[in-house]
Amino acid sequence: MRKTSALACLACMILAGLARAELKETTLAKPIPVNVMLTQKSEKISGSVVKYDAEGCQIKTAKGERQIKWAELTPQSHYVLRTQLLERKTASDWLELAELAMKLDLRDSAKSAVANAFRIDPASKLKGDAILRTQVSAKVAPPGAANDVVAPKAEKYKKGTPEQHANAIAEARARGTDIAGKMKLKMADIESAHFIIFTDWDPREYEFLKSNCEAAYAAVSTQFDIPVKENIFIGKLPVFMFARQADFMRFASTLDGFPVQRTVGGYFTSMSDGTGHMVMWKPDIERYGSVKEAERRWAQTLTHEFTHAFISRYKTDRTIPRWLNEGLAEVIAHGQFPQPEAHQYAKMMAGQSFVFENLFDDRQMPGGSMYPVMQTMVEALIKENPKAFLAMFDDLKEGMEPEEALKKHYKAGYKDWEPAWRRYAKNLRD
Repeated sequence: MRKTSALACLACMILAGLARAELKETTLAKPIPVNVMLTQKSEKISGSVVKYDAEGCQIKTAKGERQIKWAELTPQSHYVLRTQLLERKTASDWLELAELAMKLDLRDSAKSAVANAFRIDPASKLKGDAILRTQVSAKVAPPGAANDVVAPKAEKYKKGTPEQHANAIAEARARGTDIAGKMKLKMADIESAHFIIFTDWDPREYEFLKSNCEAAYAAVSTQFDIPVKENIFIGKLPVFMFARQADFMRFASTLDGFPVQRTVGGYFTSMSDGTGHMVMWKPDIERYGSVKEAERRWAQTLTHEFTHAFISRYKTDRTIPRWLNEGLAEVIAHGQFPQPEAHQYAKMMAGQSFVFENLFDDRQMPGGSMYPVMQTMVEALIKENPKAFLAMFDDLKEGMEPEEALKKHYKAGYKDWEPAWRRYAKNLRD
């Protein structure tokens, strides 16, 4: 069990006070999916926010609705949730978010929030500069230094100390043992360079597991221009790999609070700080008709879900738009394990009428039928300019608004993007 520090408690009280002062009672027409962590017992809650007010928020989970007070959330969870509830076209809301970020020493996020406020209302600059100065006023600037505070550019990922890595692995092992007991399964834990895998597979299949996990890591780290030998995770990424689909579904519904359909091969779930775990089950030979095809589809799913895990740790803990998150996961997975029907479907969709702008609204939650569309949207951006794509991704992770980042790096907003995507998709070759 993690102990909550006095600083974390103070931050919670500050955040709760600000929430009471600013948030009005609101019932959401479209619930917002969330994963949050409570300070007590490090409890994680997954579900959708349906209502919030000055005291807290109401989250609908698989076990029913639950009322959570702002003070009960970890500071990081509170901050991330406030970003999701933010009125993004209001400068004052961005400034409030900047204040929260500075209280938590999230300086890059605070600077980005202030920049967003300034774009909406240039008159907000004076207050924004004051917010950024408050936490650095005790530092003496060198002679001739500019008065404006410039936050350093975020690193590719937050590196851990040897002690943090060791503690994370120890915690993962303890949790794996606990889960095996709750599931009443005999599960081994095996390690590779970047993963700790808890599994009830046959020991003869361990090398298959490790090699495929590491191949996924290599594919994703290469896309983000990070050397494969580096470890983006604190400790190693926990992976729960079940032999039976029934155990996979039981784990998802009872331990993760995430009921899954029988067609789901795996998933990644994250905490508000970017950590999380993957859950999968064995290649479905019955569904795909052969061992070779089942293993290929399984590895494709593994690569897709691992991309989400990598993105969750990349640069900051900020979330990115669903179309980009799912689209990039599909691009990398299909780059390793091509699936021609995805291009065929996207090409067909390019000739049909559908509400393209819904893909940019995460509250719409585009379904599986839109994955080939999101995949080819990301493909088009990468093929046009891979360096611009990574720079755009970095800006998003540092707090820039999605459409603003698209305009900055590709000179196109959402309305320009639809005809550009349709032209790209119609010219795809099978």
